[in-house]
Amino acid sequence: MRPLWKTISRTIRGLPWIRFAAGALAGGSGLAVTFVLRWLGLGVFLPEVAEEFVVYRIPGELESFAIRALGEGAKVLGLVAAVLVFLVLPGIYGLTFRKVQRWLGRRSLVMAFYALTSAGIILVAILPLLDGGFFGSNTSAGPWFASFSQLVGSLVYAAVLDYFFVDVSARYPEGFSLSRRQFLVGSVGAIVLAVLAVYGLASLAEKKGRLVFASIGEMFLKERTPTSEFYVVTKNVIDPAVDEGSWRLSIEGLVATPATYDYPQLLARSDPSDSDHADEIVTLECVSNEVGGNLISNARWQGVRLAALLQSAGLDPAADWIVFTCADGYTAAIPRDRALNPNAIVAVLMNDAPLTTAHGFPARIIVPGLYGMFHAKWLTRIEAVKGEYRGFWQQKGWTNQGQIHTTAIIATPPDGMVVNGRVHIGGVAFAGDRGISLVEVSTDGGLTWNAATRNPTPSNLTWVLWTYDWTPSRSGSFRIVARAVDGMGGPEDPNSAPPFPNGSSGYDSITLLVG
Repeated sequence: MRPLWKTISRTIRGLPWIRFAAGALAGGSGLAVTFVLRWLGLGVFLPEVAEEFVVYRIPGELESFAIRALGEGAKVLGLVAAVLVFLVLPGIYGLTFRKVQRWLGRRSLVMAFYALTSAGIILVAILPLLDGGFFGSNTSAGPWFASFSQLVGSLVYAAVLDYFFVDVSARYPEGFSLSRRQFLVGSVGAIVLAVLAVYGLASLAEKKGRLVFASIGEMFLKERTPTSEFYVVTKNVIDPAVDEGSWRLSIEGLVATPATYDYPQLLARSDPSDSDHADEIVTLECVSNEVGGNLISNARWQGVRLAALLQSAGLDPAADWIVFTCADGYTAAIPRDRALNPNAIVAVLMNDAPLTTAHGFPARIIVPGLYGMFHAKWLTRIEAVKGEYRGFWQQKGWTNQGQIHTTAIIATPPDGMVVNGRVHIGGVAFAGDRGISLVEVSTDGGLTWNAATRNPTPSNLTWVLWTYDWTPSRSGSFRIVARAVDGMGGPEDPNSAPPFPNGSSGYDSITLLVG
């Protein structure tokens, strides 16, 4: 009786891997072309549509875990998985080439068949299944550009497929045959790569992204976070590149006189000479941030007060929620009283420069006191409505109140560092728009507490930098813990909770080793 491993080996080797690989490579060529067209704004990229389809439907708790564990790597992993799917499908479809070739005969007809059927399958089957609509009618590219990009990609697929099965095949009429040695080496290599990939992903999943400064000096130097280092969380694979010339911001819904602003008009209302000008330093924190995490940053924001725009349009007293709609389809909403707070801003400048694409150019919402998911980017519409509105993340189970929890973060020295002599401990404390009245540090795991020194802040809307100097009395391991009290006297919640659905809580701590 033949051993099982030999049967499996023979079966695997007997599969049409070469033909499949030719189809997958041809499909990859077509995907590459559609990616370039999507980047130029001339079409759709199927893996991006697929990932967005999944993102809209996975539970918020699972999404929170992915963001906490992998950060932006979660999105990259999802995109890689989608790309693999759209390499496998054309690989499988390529297996039919010889049958189609025998059926149609002429080379040009075979190419036309694969180009048209591939485009047709995508436009009338795959895109509708992914909520892209027939011919991509529901995508941002629209049906014409979506159809154009997929037809071009399918033409490339058909041409490369033809090249492999006709030209390359003619050069190697006897085909490719793997020796036993080549098969074993390839199998072992594949297994090693798979193990390394799993190990790498597992390592990423276990790694916590902490807020870390190299020193107390760097912490003070970066009290206002450089724009290039300001955290970014987005639902998109490719963020929208909004054209300022055609961009418009509309104020509508329950208002007496709906209004529309173009970019120069909004800039004019944001000028320091205008009475509606707003200029605030505000700290933003993502609701997915873990205790001690790095999804928190501080910046100066300038623009026009949201309340002024609403009042200029004649806000109806019956409107109790304000809805924000964005260029990428994202939505969020805040209660009326939050929108009318003088600190709520439609921002056009960040750290004294126009917003970058990653941070919402040409305009975004800054609403102090609430987690980052309410600070809508790439703003296109502000709508006054009656009744609570649940935005993109709220429809997935996240909180619609979103008040930031009080937190103290130990940002220097890094966790696990070996120290000697006098140790300079420092970090940030934040409580949304409530300010910070006290920061305490424990060097014995929470048994005793001492007040840290707080640095003055421009307002209650920013994080507070704090420092604490400590001289260890012995060598060994020490657990350093920090906690804060907000400006209204509310202490930080010591009970540990994950970010989903209301934001994380619990005391931050690190371990220092004294030599």
